[in-house]
Amino acid sequence: MFQRIYQKTWLLVMTLILGISLIGKAQEKSEEVAPLKAGYHEIQSKQACGILKKHKDVVILDIRTEKEYTAGHIQKAKWLDYYQDDFKAKLAKLDRKKPYLVHCASGGRSGKSMQLFRDLGFTRVYHMNDGFRGWEKAKLPAEKGKPKSPAK
Repeated sequence: MFQRIYQKTWLLVMTLILGISLIGKAQEKSEEVAPLKAGYHEIQSKQACGILKKHKDVVILDIRTEKEYTAGHIQKAKWLDYYQDDFKAKLAKLDRKKPYLVHCASGGRSGKSMQLFRDLGFTRVYHMNDGFRGWEKAKLPAEKGKPKSPAK
């Protein structure tokens, strides 16, 4: 009888240990950040914010005018004015292998720029199609100030 109780206790303890270790592994996997997918993706501001929290390597490219950028922009955003004559040339100088989050005020200019990103061979581009207005409407963090320099 003692042996039977011992076997049941041992089985219960081993089951608990196995269960706890499996839960721990599942939590570790859920905390791992999946790499950003290659291609061109249409996303909204809240999705963009989630990506930026998980992926610190994403380059935020604000393609509005300097005046628009100065009035408010996403923290750490690089500025490159879509309306400048050398927009394509400056864009071509950027690292095409990095992931980019591209936006303008409402999605028009940045939407038009997607073909240019494709033509230049960028591999991971996320278009925030509701623009900075969508970012502000969602009450996501922003800052004001002039760009330190155009994107490089």
